[in-house]
Amino acid sequence: MTVTAETMKVERQDEVTKILNLNRPEFANALNMTLVREITDEVITSYSDATKLLIVKGQGRHFCSGFDLEVAESERNLLGVAVEALLQLLADAPFVTVARVQGSAVGGGADIAAACDYLCADDTAKFSFPGFRLIGVSLGNSRLARRIGPDQAMRMVLEARRVESAEALRMGLATDLCDDQKFGDFVAEMQGALATMPRETLRMLKQSVRRSNGFALRTNSQGHEGITAP
Repeated sequence: MTVTAETMKVERQDEVTKILNLNRPEFANALNMTLVREITDEVITSYSDATKLLIVKGQGRHFCSGFDLEVAESERNLLGVAVEALLQLLADAPFVTVARVQGSAVGGGADIAAACDYLCADDTAKFSFPGFRLIGVSLGNSRLARRIGPDQAMRMVLEARRVESAEALRMGLATDLCDDQKFGDFVAEMQGALATMPRETLRMLKQSVRRSNGFALRTNSQGHEGITAP
């Protein structure tokens, strides 16, 4: 079942899986108040319905190009507050969250992807966090630092570096590289793992992982740096 809102399509794939399709492809799915409100409302709904797997995707060539440049300057602070609230909802969600990224994930769009549990990128994906250099404000810095380490996060934010998918995987920003077939397999495996797991068990599992301390920058056996537990 698919429900189309003004700037988003919501697809219920099965009882446990919900897909949020950002649907402003003509604007590279740039964030305005309507889109942020619609995403937020659906994420809030997912807190109390049967959702165990929430997938965020972008229609068209790009995942999300960040703040819409057409948003009036007087409204940008409000938009920033709304995006930060959305990021916290995604980060604290009692269900598994997945960002499926293709093309550009910039600024607030990259923050949305980084706030999800899993970030699955295809070979066209490119990530950057230019907000600090452009307007002196950058959202999601603490979450980015937990994901890729404070040193790498600082460089990405200060330099507004653009990172392509292979480097995003190496540094721990992306969790998986996958084409459409591999992403379908990933989703199917996740659905199988979650199908019989009670929501409360899933919530407690995620809560225990969030409480974990002592994360450090390590190098794994493949030579990839990332955030791992000691």
